[in-house]
Amino acid sequence: MERHLHEKSLLTRLNESDNMAKICYILRGLPGTGKSELAKNLASGGRESRLGIFSTDEHFMVDGEYQFDPSKLGEYHAYNLRNATQFMESFKSPIHTINCIIDNTNTQSWEYEKYVEAAKENGFMVQVITVEWDINDIPLYAKRNSHGVPEEAIYRMAERWE
Repeated sequence: MERHLHEKSLLTRLNESDNMAKICYILRGLPGTGKSELAKNLASGGRESRLGIFSTDEHFMVDGEYQFDPSKLGEYHAYNLRNATQFMESFKSPIHTINCIIDNTNTQSWEYEKYVEAAKENGFMVQVITVEWDINDIPLYAKRNSHGVPEEAIYRMAERWE
């Protein structure tokens, strides 16, 4: 089930109740659209909770600098999935709210379906959140994304968006 930012979030609905929950947020959006900022906002919202934020981009950080290597992309996505899955497996029953946030571009559903499977296998509710974007704003996204993804690469991602 996909939710857009303008809809009432699962986090808001859960905070209105007294139930403890395990939630996996899967963020989707082009580079520079605010996914990582949204992840931070989700992390700071709500009641006392346990939190894990998992971003494949973090594996490309070397001495504080982002160094993208396309030959490592598959390997790093596998690491990210493994780390997120291990986090979710470590919570058999919620004592507090547990949030797992997947902060990747996820331009196509196959890119995040294994996260959905891992979340469901471990009793997490899943909410896919799409950060809206506009093709005309891609030059802006290229300027403001934190990893230096070039404008041409963002256009390619937009072309394969589903």
